[in-house]
Amino acid sequence: MNAPIRPLARELNQLQPFNLADFYKTGHPSMYPAATTKLVANFTPRSAKYAPVLPELFDNKVVWFGLQGFIQQYLIDLFDQEFFRQPRDKAVRKYQRRMDTALGAGAVPASRLEALHALGHLPLEIRSLPEGARVDIKVPPVIFSNTHPDFPWVATYFETLFSCESWKPSTVATIAFEFRKLLDYFARLTGSAPEFVNWQGHDFSMRGMSGVHDAMRCGAGHLLSFTGTDTIPALDYLEDFYDADAERELVGGSIPASEHSVMALRILLTLQRLRRDPAHAGLEEGALRQLAEREVVREFVSQDYPQGMVSIVSDTFDFWNVVTVIARELKDDILARRPDALGNAKVVFRPDSGDPVKILTGYHDDELVRVDGLPARDADGAYTALSGGLRVTEAERKGAVECLWEIYGGTVSAAGYRLLDSHVGLIYGDSITLPRARAILRRLAAKGFASGNVVFGIGSFVYGMNSRDTFGYALKAIYAEVDGEAVDIYKDPATDDGTKKSAKGLLRVEREGDHYVLHQQQTAEQAEGGELRPVFRDGQLLSRQSLAEIRQRLMASWQCPEPGSIRWSVED
Repeated sequence: MNAPIRPLARELNQLQPFNLADFYKTGHPSMYPAATTKLVANFTPRSAKYAPVLPELFDNKVVWFGLQGFIQQYLIDLFDQEFFRQPRDKAVRKYQRRMDTALGAGAVPASRLEALHALGHLPLEIRSLPEGARVDIKVPPVIFSNTHPDFPWVATYFETLFSCESWKPSTVATIAFEFRKLLDYFARLTGSAPEFVNWQGHDFSMRGMSGVHDAMRCGAGHLLSFTGTDTIPALDYLEDFYDADAERELVGGSIPASEHSVMALRILLTLQRLRRDPAHAGLEEGALRQLAEREVVREFVSQDYPQGMVSIVSDTFDFWNVVTVIARELKDDILARRPDALGNAKVVFRPDSGDPVKILTGYHDDELVRVDGLPARDADGAYTALSGGLRVTEAERKGAVECLWEIYGGTVSAAGYRLLDSHVGLIYGDSITLPRARAILRRLAAKGFASGNVVFGIGSFVYGMNSRDTFGYALKAIYAEVDGEAVDIYKDPATDDGTKKSAKGLLRVEREGDHYVLHQQQTAEQAEGGELRPVFRDGQLLSRQSLAEIRQRLMASWQCPEPGSIRWSVED
């Protein structure tokens, strides 16, 4: 048998540091005045006009996160491996080949890279606010400047790379913290345990993100505010770049959980076996399937996972049968489950389709057709929704939380809200947005249920549906020195609404109360002060920040409002 034909072996391109750019960046070093010796740039969140946040909680600040990981991965490790530790000709060859074949031979000279290679390090300084800080919109959390007069262009050359690697972890960390604010507020309002909020936002986003690297960095941003996650690589990232240690601290965690393929296979296999049993002769397919599903759930809670926590996706066929019939029939089995080492013995039911607000909280009376002021029921006992004319069963009118309460009961918090028995709970992870989470929590509170009855899976519909424009991140040059002459650089397009107006000259950022305040057109001496501290210089990371420090800084940056103090502008 002939061996497969393979293409001729050639050296892979890999990640060449200077190729990680837009083509137009490659020509800019030649376009700056030849006598330029100094260049300074800043990276700034310029606007929140497209941000998917709740106005009642958003205070015009973003969470700054991701710089340390970027510096270590790219400016240190990648530069060392693919540039400075390589022979000069090899280090430059891939870049020169790409420029010559795409832009034309000699269009971009190799001399600058050859000189940089001879220097032996990246002559760049980065100053930054601490990661985990919440930075006011229009205030730069980071600035770049060259440290050698022969290489001013390094301050702006990596704009594309830095932007594409940095805007999203910071954006996701910001949105995650907005969820944290919402959940903290309702926990305080309804008397749910504050520590439970750590688990109440759970990262479900990995499968919908733009690759593993995207998922791990954004998943790390989520873990600044929560500990619940299904994005395994995020924990690896935080251990690799943020001094986390899963053996000494809780970086992130999850619980055993089923998916539809598991449930459908086991239910349908059990159904086939039941159908062959003469004892079930005459039962219709639907009834057999319900028996099969009950048996599968029983196996899950009493045999497969007889202790601790387990999550069961419950809408493979009929969610309402699961939470009203099966949950009742298996009550003794569920209550008999043993606690794990942390004292948990909970079965979490997971709906995964339909309207999450209605599934969890049911319908208000004023959302149903009424007669004489009361919801009207037809001959089959169903109601009719005013919106769309949908038929609504009694279980759907109550919602999943109330259905489980009727079976299992629970406790009442100090604030007077009902909490389900600790053996049962609910998680919903299908298209949960901040407005939907707010609606669910408000409606539960209106029915007398505490926020701690539900966990939200936050997926790529929230974390992935963003862009650099979500917070308007941009890197712009702000200062230069040309032949000894200082130039304050800025842009202010007449055709813009002010969003793109950039900072001007050397900068200083000061902490004033709860805000970071930008001071522009500073002297060199003034620019040395303030809160922007050197974190990288000439190829060296100057300081390290741990996940624990960043989490602590972030949590201390916001004070939860008093219960009842928020007046929501939207009725849910």
